[in-house]
Amino acid sequence: MRRLFVVVVGLVSLAACSDYNLYRSDGLDVFYQNPVEEVDILLVVDNSCSMQPYQQEFGRNFDAFIDWFIDADVDYHIAVITTDPEIATAGEFIAPVITPETRNASEVFNSAVNVGTTGSGAEMGLETARLALSAQYLQTKNKGFLRDEAELSIIFTSDEEDGSPEPVNSYINTFFGVKGQRSRDVFNASALTVTNERMCTDAQAAASSPGTRYVDVAKQTGGVIGDLCSDDYAAIVTELSLNASRMRDTFYLSQLPDPASIEVGIDDELIPCDAGVWSYVMLEEGAGEVPAIVFETASLPPIDSRVEVSYDFGSGDASAFCPGSGDGGGR
Repeated sequence: MRRLFVVVVGLVSLAACSDYNLYRSDGLDVFYQNPVEEVDILLVVDNSCSMQPYQQEFGRNFDAFIDWFIDADVDYHIAVITTDPEIATAGEFIAPVITPETRNASEVFNSAVNVGTTGSGAEMGLETARLALSAQYLQTKNKGFLRDEAELSIIFTSDEEDGSPEPVNSYINTFFGVKGQRSRDVFNASALTVTNERMCTDAQAAASSPGTRYVDVAKQTGGVIGDLCSDDYAAIVTELSLNASRMRDTFYLSQLPDPASIEVGIDDELIPCDAGVWSYVMLEEGAGEVPAIVFETASLPPIDSRVEVSYDFGSGDASAFCPGSGDGGGR
């Protein structure tokens, strides 16, 4: 997720040449909950022989996927393609683009993502996405999908590794280029694929392989990574929706805090750490960990709200968060 913050840092004062006193003010990070106004979403769905149950599960969760767009008043375009590079219509949308004006949108979506299982076993989701977003297709077969001012999100859904011919970074650069490089924040890609074969049943594991190339694209563009073998599709679909709409549940701090000192306010209202609304965690990123405030999905900061996080600087040790709450915390 993107990091949005304004930081006010502490000050250091020297009292005398031989007698140093340190005066440190609290750190203060300020965030704003500003979802996008328009987003174009390309779903790339694997249509090989083992994908039917996954397609059905994703299709059943359309309402969970779209609720966040409705709540945030986001104008969306949703299009679906397959991972099959061998058919004549590779990269061509397999159903009309779904918009807020689409009648029976849930049924249209469910039908669209159930793309069948007769596709090539040589899945090339990155390549078909490149083709779908090429100037040639956007001016002809896929005309009207991409809007100049809209954000762009691609969601890859596959139980196999991507076999596209070009290096991953070549595709990433191509996708960024679709938006004219006006801002790298306007594009992201997510991967709903096999990430941990131990989560799969024996039958699932026998017919799948980790989608490491899709995961690489998601990591490099700030997307969501979900495991296709998970039994909690609702949570994954919600996270995909939040990411595409740019609604925030996670806010990264600029400095390591003393967790016991953290205070969070929304529009000047203090939210206690033991209220069940937010928590402090250290999240893996790159080769290390970064401090973050994570809100419960049911208690996200409202649209256009201001989120303030104040704290003393410290070790960042999450075990010291919210002391006295009974589960590690409470201030």
